[in-house]
Amino acid sequence: MKFSEVVGTENRFLLGCWSAAVFLVLILGFILGSDPVSILGVAESREFQVNFDSPVEIKHIYVLPSQIVRKGDLLAELGQSEWESQLRVLKSRYDKLNAEMHLRQQLAGVVKDLGHLAPQADPLLVDLEDARKEMALIEGRMKNLFVFAEVDGAVGAVNFKNGEKAPAFAPLITLVPLNPTYVNGYINENLSSTLKVGQVVEVNSAGGKVTRGSVVSIGSRIVQIPERLLRIQTLAAWGREVVIKIPRNNEFLLGEKVFVQKKWSLSLLSRAYADEALSNSDLNQQDPREMDIPLNIVETFKPEMSGIVFIPELKQFALISDDYPEDHPVLFLMNEQGQLQPHQIQLPGMPTMADIESVSTEGDNLYLLSSLSKTKKGKLKDERHIFAQIKRHGLSYKIEHHVDLRTPLLQVLRDSQDPVLKSIYEADLQAGKEGFEIEGHTIDKNVLYLALKGPVLQRNEGMILKVTDFASVFSGTLKPAQVTLAARFQMKLPHQDVESVLTDLIKQGDSFYVASSCRKSSCSAIWKLNARTTQTELLHEFQVPHLEGLAIHPETHQIFAVFDSKGSSPYAVVSMGAEKGTP
Repeated sequence: MKFSEVVGTENRFLLGCWSAAVFLVLILGFILGSDPVSILGVAESREFQVNFDSPVEIKHIYVLPSQIVRKGDLLAELGQSEWESQLRVLKSRYDKLNAEMHLRQQLAGVVKDLGHLAPQADPLLVDLEDARKEMALIEGRMKNLFVFAEVDGAVGAVNFKNGEKAPAFAPLITLVPLNPTYVNGYINENLSSTLKVGQVVEVNSAGGKVTRGSVVSIGSRIVQIPERLLRIQTLAAWGREVVIKIPRNNEFLLGEKVFVQKKWSLSLLSRAYADEALSNSDLNQQDPREMDIPLNIVETFKPEMSGIVFIPELKQFALISDDYPEDHPVLFLMNEQGQLQPHQIQLPGMPTMADIESVSTEGDNLYLLSSLSKTKKGKLKDERHIFAQIKRHGLSYKIEHHVDLRTPLLQVLRDSQDPVLKSIYEADLQAGKEGFEIEGHTIDKNVLYLALKGPVLQRNEGMILKVTDFASVFSGTLKPAQVTLAARFQMKLPHQDVESVLTDLIKQGDSFYVASSCRKSSCSAIWKLNARTTQTELLHEFQVPHLEGLAIHPETHQIFAVFDSKGSSPYAVVSMGAEKGTP
């Protein structure tokens, strides 16, 4: 039976009208039946307090009340004489136990089976391991005696002065964020609401400022609503408390009264808006921005930033310069916003060192490497050939070893069985002034990787040298078998006929991230290189020259890159994702 026979030709129009009316009624009922929540609240932020669970000594306070600070800025340096005393006692005990262990090992050759006890059954080994763990625990706590700003904000109160002692749990410094980060509102008990945790709401102020937020908690009890948030302030009201998270980069004032409303929307769109509200404020900069350098640094000399590395215990980046006054290097500290700290880390016992091109960390050690190159006039200078190992402990750095790396490395290339490595040595002999030069290095356990800038065997080609058991160079030993070619790859920029040279590298898992800079052209690039296949991928291209250093933030996995200042160009820094297309 056909549809027209059932309905009838004359009733088609009437059926269409009725169908449309029913559909509109359902949609209208769905919209009107949705939950139009209206909440009054206050835009607030939580105050951060710095305190410790044991008494501390105030060595130095670096900030003043009401001073604006950025996340990662150094606020104070503290001391703990009790921990230092405990550490000295533990080290003395550990040394004595270690000496006993060496004596036992020597006697093991005389008395049979003396040295074959299981580690868990040997009291001496157990005592040694316990002492080592206690030392590591105290050393870890002592690294936390440097106080850094957890958020961008203003210093609220500084409760102690330099040289004073603070009792346990006493607030040393308070920090107030510059912008509110949440809204504290109330749902009147007389209003029904289906508001849920994770739901998206719109936050408005009387001044017309608008942002989107996400509900993070809803109270489970009825409390009195503050008088300021009452529509009729003489009439008391009660309701449930609601906390709403808002993006950090909002325009609200701290303590500003806001109006929160949940408008009807499809859940798919609501989730999309939620993602936008919570992530837009955290997008990372992908274009170079000018670096903020304090006057006390630029008034002393003009640094030529050439390397960057993240220091976990300081939660900041350490930067180095090509050259320093009288060739005495220091480390500059930089936060994630590209702001350098006025405080510089001194390197006592460091020899004169020039043309420093790269910096890296491995464990508690920091490594500096000069370019290993000749001067512009083609002369060899010892201070340009240094590879240095420095012991880190908080803000205290001490030189452990330093060695001339150029001479043994070139000798190994000369004696190598690899024709490519031999070609590098021979090309250096023919190059004259622009010969052998290392622009970057990274360390992975006991392996040292070197980014070779020159000599270039082919145009737009990058080469990475691999040195195994690299610590042997500090004892004067480097054998040809230790040095191999880790990677050889192309760095040709698309749509540009320019020459690119390798300027730095870092290693993350099975991947290298390498920096290149263009000769005689304003461009730079970051590449990703598979360590096994040597296949390269162009991650990002910049229309800015002199990309000098790369580092990866271990928590956010963002790549930070620094650009040198040449001529009138400003110092610059950029952060971006470690994958192509990742912000």
